[in-house]
Amino acid sequence: MSPTSPPRDTLDYPLHGYLANYDGHPYLYDALGKSLSDGSSIVLLGSSELTTEDHPSKPMNFFNDRLGIPLIAIGHADNQSFSMYAQLLATAADLSHSKLAILVSPTWFTGKPGRRGTNLANFLEYQPSPSLYRIQARVKDRDTLAQPVAAYLSDHIDELGTAGPVVRWLAHDGSWRTRLLYFFNQPWDAAIIGHTRAEMQKGQATKPWAPGPSRNMEADQWSTLYQAGIKEHLAQCTNNSVFVNDSFYAEYVNGATRTLETYPPGRSREAGDFIRLLNYIKTMNGKPFFIIQPLNPYVYANIKEVTPTMAWIRNELEARGLPYLDLWEDDTATFRPGTLTDVMHLGPLGWYRVDSALYSYYK
Repeated sequence: MSPTSPPRDTLDYPLHGYLANYDGHPYLYDALGKSLSDGSSIVLLGSSELTTEDHPSKPMNFFNDRLGIPLIAIGHADNQSFSMYAQLLATAADLSHSKLAILVSPTWFTGKPGRRGTNLANFLEYQPSPSLYRIQARVKDRDTLAQPVAAYLSDHIDELGTAGPVVRWLAHDGSWRTRLLYFFNQPWDAAIIGHTRAEMQKGQATKPWAPGPSRNMEADQWSTLYQAGIKEHLAQCTNNSVFVNDSFYAEYVNGATRTLETYPPGRSREAGDFIRLLNYIKTMNGKPFFIIQPLNPYVYANIKEVTPTMAWIRNELEARGLPYLDLWEDDTATFRPGTLTDVMHLGPLGWYRVDSALYSYYK
């Protein structure tokens, strides 16, 4: 059976606000590509920190509502390096004029997420059929930048179940093993893809959107916001002295500490995916802004074991001339309350520092 074209929604342009994933927006790659090409919006890619309790300090609120600068944030938990790589790849955008920012979470590189990299279920949330049709055409032309997506799907072939033709085609083309295994399926899948490509690639419908009047921010205003963020957070930490908000502490911490499974970047699939993401960005002429996030050093007992990985991340960014805000801190003596709201997600001070850094870089 031929795949049917998903419903074509209409998005405001310039892009702004927050999208957890591509569900309901199957042609987002098209509008996202335009936004990256013309720099009309700041595009912020992240993971679970974007889904915490809403607050005026979060960039999707602060930039759109307070500064009158279009910003779209995309992501939720497990939206890791390879997922972001594929999202950018699908747009095929030259990044010379892009206003791209990427939130980097330490937990991507530890435990199961570090070993496995982006998991399949989350990858597919950000790669609906229209995006994969774009990538399939590049794989068919033996584009080396697109081949890792085919290899990724081939690695997850046993998890795909009843995948559609374009996913099967990509998975089949990912390795010699899967090419042989699905030798007889490839022509049929290729015919379906060819028959439906035009409908799948019609692009994203948009309607004009005008942000409110732009506002400038001065140094003293940022200082005031920082102090307000600290004060607000401390008022929510009445049942503990580790600077975690009361409800999270009561439910998930309650006096306990945590440990992180760590290993060198050479043993981490996520680290390899991070390098692939950085190299792709450089190939496409981008110079995005990165935010290296922290963990709560009061709660993670072996946090200093993660510090070498964070130093490796900084070194890789610096080697490519990519700017970043470094919020990593492994010492309780210098950890600033309000940087995090719980044990790993940014709090009001942390978000205001992100806002300030992005404003300075992209104003």
